[in-house]
Amino acid sequence: MKRNLVYSGILVLIFTLSGCVSSTSGKIDTSSINRVAVVSLSISDWGGSVRMGSVGSTSVSELISDTAAKMLVDTEEKLSSKWQVVKASSFVGSNNYQKLGTEKTLSVIVPKVNGKEMAVFTQVSKEIKGGQIAPQTAMDLCKALQVDAVVLVFSEWTVKTGGIVPMTKAVTKNIFTIWDANGKQITKKRVDMMGSKSLGAFGIKAVNENTISEWHASYDKAMNKIIASI
Repeated sequence: MKRNLVYSGILVLIFTLSGCVSSTSGKIDTSSINRVAVVSLSISDWGGSVRMGSVGSTSVSELISDTAAKMLVDTEEKLSSKWQVVKASSFVGSNNYQKLGTEKTLSVIVPKVNGKEMAVFTQVSKEIKGGQIAPQTAMDLCKALQVDAVVLVFSEWTVKTGGIVPMTKAVTKNIFTIWDANGKQITKKRVDMMGSKSLGAFGIKAVNENTISEWHASYDKAMNKIIASI
C-alpha cells in the first residue's frame, strides 16, 4: 500500500513539472483575433523561496525585475507568430493604459518598460495568480490599445530540491489568459516547468546573473507549450 502511494506521488510530481498544458478551454476560435497586446506580466517569488538560501551579491529582486523585462519581450515575440502584437513599449507610459490599472499592493514584480512599470489590474492575490481581470477593464484596454484581445501572464517562481543527491533546480508555474474586446475570457492555460540545470545542493543555491536564467528558460519552455496549444 505504501509503495503504491509513493509511486502515485512520483507520478503526480512528474506530471506537475513536466510541462503538461492545463486548460479550461482547449483549442480556441481565433478567427476574430488579429491584434493583441500583453497588458500584464507579473512574477511572484513564492514564499521567498528564490531569495532564501541564496548565495550571491546581487539583489535577487533586481535580478527578477531585469528578467521580467526580457520575459515580456520574449512573450511578445512568441505571440507574433500567431497575431500582430502591439508592443508594451508603445503604450506602457500612456495615461490611457495606466489609468486602467490599480495600485500595486501585492508583492509581485512586474517589468519596467522605458522606465515605467507595467500596470496590474487587481489587488486580490487569487485574481492576479489566476489571470483574472474585470470584463469592463478588458473591454476598455482593448479599446484604448486598439486590439482585439489582451493577454495576461502570471509566473510563480520557486525551487525544487530532490534526487539521490538533493540538487536544487528552478521551477516556474505559469498562468496565461486571453480576454477579448467583449470582456470575455476566451482561454486560460497553465504550464508548470522545472529548469534543467542545478543551482546548488542540500538547500543551498546560487542566484546570480548567470543562474537567474534558469527561471527565464523554464518560463520560455512553458510559453512555447502554451502558445503551441492555442
